[in-house]
Amino acid sequence: MVRLAVMALVVGYSVIMLWPYLVASLVRGSAVTAWNNVATAPIRGRMPASTPLPGAEVGADGIIVEITNDLLDPGGIKIAEADLDGATARLAAAKNYLQGVQDLDNDRRTRRRLHAANYRADLDAEIGVMQAKMALLNAKVAAATQVADRTKSVSDSGYRSRDYRDEAVIRLSEAQVDLAAGRMELERAQRRRAAADQGIFLASDGSSVNWAYDDQQQAKTEIKRAQLAVDQAQAALGKSSHALEAARQAFRLQSKAPVLAPPGATIRSSIIGAGAAVEPGNPVATWIDCRELFIDAPVADAALPLIPLGSEAEAIIEGENHWLPARVVALRGAAETIGVTDIAAVAKGRGRGDGQVLLRLEAESGEFHACPVGQAAYVHFPNAGVLAVLMARLGLH
Repeated sequence: MVRLAVMALVVGYSVIMLWPYLVASLVRGSAVTAWNNVATAPIRGRMPASTPLPGAEVGADGIIVEITNDLLDPGGIKIAEADLDGATARLAAAKNYLQGVQDLDNDRRTRRRLHAANYRADLDAEIGVMQAKMALLNAKVAAATQVADRTKSVSDSGYRSRDYRDEAVIRLSEAQVDLAAGRMELERAQRRRAAADQGIFLASDGSSVNWAYDDQQQAKTEIKRAQLAVDQAQAALGKSSHALEAARQAFRLQSKAPVLAPPGATIRSSIIGAGAAVEPGNPVATWIDCRELFIDAPVADAALPLIPLGSEAEAIIEGENHWLPARVVALRGAAETIGVTDIAAVAKGRGRGDGQVLLRLEAESGEFHACPVGQAAYVHFPNAGVLAVLMARLGLH
């Protein structure tokens, strides 16, 4: 009798300690679930006349609804267009001014080439006259030399006075001076002619001629200033063009925008009614992705430490006859659970003091005829058997 009493006591204690685990094992209190996602309004506007019904699938374009803002002011585009027109006009004016300055400079250059050609021709003629004059002066010096030689003989013989000889010497000296001056003048003219071939035009006194360099620096400065004005106008035009494109893009984005979800997602609920006004960030609808399924499994606190994060498990869904692999992705104690605001369905078998295990169901969505979110399920944890739980309850683990 004592043995029977002890055995009955042990059995009773075991049943009491294992009762939460046995209930979770015998009753399919877990649930197939998915993450709740909220789609919000991207712009201010108005909902369409019809909204998708709960359970509808999002199409391939990913659009749940499209919000339209009919009251959007297009004034920014008008201002940007006016700025672009002004920038275009300023660029055309700058180009016209540059063209005018360049035309004036081309005319100046043409006149300069004509003056240069005439200058070279005159200088060639002047050099020719000088060369002829030099030939005459050479002949004059030669004649004066002969006369001086003859007068010296005559003077030395006593037929003429010494003054006669001195006069001949003076004439020879004058001829030699004229020859030296002519030679110097000829060399100076030849140097001016050589410089003219290099684009340097000098007067006879060595100064620059007015037609060669007059207004040249001013013309270059004005051309550079006009080119800078064109560059600045071109940059302003590009800036205005980009501003107009940005204004148009902003208007397009603010006038009509879709509320998006992944293609194939399932609509859970419509939060905003048809035709209602919305502000940016207002919740519009909730959706789930049935291609990423989870299982919410209630687990006794004694078994919760026996289930490591990332461990493998097996699950069977109500109405199915085969086990599906699953993997633990989250653990929560009884004081902290993931609720209906986070997941689409919660386990119905959770009692007071039960923890929570969230498992990712490693199965293809094509294995199910319909989205199984909300269906009951049973999960088997290999690391949390009856014996392991009992030992954990007794503090022997």
